[in-house]
Amino acid sequence: MKMKNKNQIWYIGYIISLLLVLIILFTDFPKMVDVGLAVLSSVVFSVSHVQVLHNKMMKNDADYKINVMDERNIMIKEKAGNVTNMVNTMLLGLTTVVFICLGYVIPAIVIGVIVVIQPIILITISNMLEKQM
Repeated sequence: MKMKNKNQIWYIGYIISLLLVLIILFTDFPKMVDVGLAVLSSVVFSVSHVQVLHNKMMKNDADYKINVMDERNIMIKEKAGNVTNMVNTMLLGLTTVVFICLGYVIPAIVIGVIVVIQPIILITISNMLEKQM
């Protein structure tokens, strides 16, 4: 019963997405706010839809479930995630240097803080996962 409720929570995303579209249609916010709400609505809808489809396929499609739960595929996803994290950190660091060279101090500081915080988040999450296993 608990697992079913966990999977049904993704349907709330459809409702939230619809509410955001209704807010755009029936309010008089500035155009940039409407654009932001439209992007947010799209993101919420997309994430919800992918999760609902994934849960249905895990339940109904045995081949899909085997592929998702395959240890080799899990290891590939973990390695890909680690490499992506390193590349993103390098790109953020490079962007920080470019902003400093262009004289954009505030964006450079913001991105620099993200670059510093990212390894701290990685270590914290790794320690939490290690304790759970």
